[in-house]
Amino acid sequence: MLHLDRDSRTPLYLQIRNQLREMILDGTLSEGSRLLPERKMAIALGVNRSTVVNAYRELAADGLVEAHVGRGTTVCRPSIGGAPGRIALQTRPLIWNEYFVPRSEEGRDPLLRDLMALLNRTDTISFAAGTPAPELYPLDDFREAMAHVLDTVGQTLLQPCPVEGYYPLRQIIARRMVKRGATVRAENVLIVTGSQQGLDLIARAFLRAGDEVVMEAPSYLGALQIFGAAGARLLGVPLDEEGMRLDVLENILIRYRPKLIYTLPTFQNPSGGTMTPRRRLRLLELARRHQVPIVEDDPYGELYYTDQPPSPLLALDQDGYVIYLSTFSKILFPGLRLGWVAAPRPVIERLSQIKQLADLHCSTLVQGAVHEFCQRGALDKHLDHVRDLYRQRRDAMLVSLTEYGPAGLEWYEPQGGFNLWCRLPPGSKARQLMAEAARQSVALVPGEVFYPDGGGQEEVRLNFSCPPVALIEEGVQRLGAALTTLMRRRKREELGWEMEVETQPIV
Repeated sequence: MLHLDRDSRTPLYLQIRNQLREMILDGTLSEGSRLLPERKMAIALGVNRSTVVNAYRELAADGLVEAHVGRGTTVCRPSIGGAPGRIALQTRPLIWNEYFVPRSEEGRDPLLRDLMALLNRTDTISFAAGTPAPELYPLDDFREAMAHVLDTVGQTLLQPCPVEGYYPLRQIIARRMVKRGATVRAENVLIVTGSQQGLDLIARAFLRAGDEVVMEAPSYLGALQIFGAAGARLLGVPLDEEGMRLDVLENILIRYRPKLIYTLPTFQNPSGGTMTPRRRLRLLELARRHQVPIVEDDPYGELYYTDQPPSPLLALDQDGYVIYLSTFSKILFPGLRLGWVAAPRPVIERLSQIKQLADLHCSTLVQGAVHEFCQRGALDKHLDHVRDLYRQRRDAMLVSLTEYGPAGLEWYEPQGGFNLWCRLPPGSKARQLMAEAARQSVALVPGEVFYPDGGGQEEVRLNFSCPPVALIEEGVQRLGAALTTLMRRRKREELGWEMEVETQPIV
């Protein structure tokens, strides 16, 4: 009479316990009835004997059965509603882990845990957090924009809005994208809770477990975690000085049929590199030929330190292959949690349907304040200001690395964004450097966390946006000392090993 649902989230032993419990309580199994012996019940149900043992133990804990040597397991009459009975029903707290759906262990790397603990130390100079500098936040201008919208359209902005987002903000985002060369209308824009939610929506819309996603190697950690949690198989493509290696990509597209190509072509995170215009056109050509959508993540596109900023991949796309992501978190405040997706209308409609299941819409008040902030020209003024300051911090890090970095340390000079990518001297390990730098109160991110399929053990990412110039110089000096200490230690170990070998007796 028992029926087990092997696709259910409820463990099998609890399904057995629950059904037998119900049969005892409704009188189907009367007091004194014997349950099948554990082994026979296991055979009858096609489960392990331990599953039945656990179910019977649960029933005994509830006072519904008793186990007797030689007589097996018999049903007791429970007390219900205070009526007299042999044994009162007992309760126990839920064991919640038994009900959770198994998820990827991605993001539980102890390396990341240790890094977060290091960042919480007040004495640490952080080259790890890729965020804007708090002292550069345009608080006065944003406060005025917020006050204005509350005074003028506050009642409207404190009501719900369409899931796609506040339409005037979508319009102003579309206009900014048009200025960067892309053909975008407000109807092609979806406001999301940071571009991280945009990635999650894309994963939910496009990916099933086992689908392939092509990514740069290295690539953005958040995308690695989201696509990995969706069960996707991540296929890494190495980078060179022009961006993603398209010869490797083409072989992957021929051999597999990936669902998506994910790229950060402009001031790539973590490498800081920028894909050349020629290679961008070739990437679009490959996507069209093999019918694979491209997800372009562009959080740093407006943080350029040259006269001419690169055009987004979206601006070169004439056939609707690109899903574009960006955010206000890097150019304004991380705490806004406001980003956007720009894509063909069918994509926006699908992502909007999925988003509506999660949060209906982003904060209308915040969207209204950001719209007003942009409408006043405050965003462009702010960007002009911080580009100069971030360029100065980048240059300070480059000069400090030249002065204090040991021989063999190499780095790439980014033309925008927040990050500088370093290759350590041969034989040096990023995890060991992270630990030694922590002793010097400096935080960095080891390169291996950015790789979808292994690598990066001799690479690190350094962020230059947060520390002021004086602390950048001090931090790089400490970092150079930590790396020199590691190199000397390794040299002593190598020499000690050679001496030990030389002094071994010949047998």
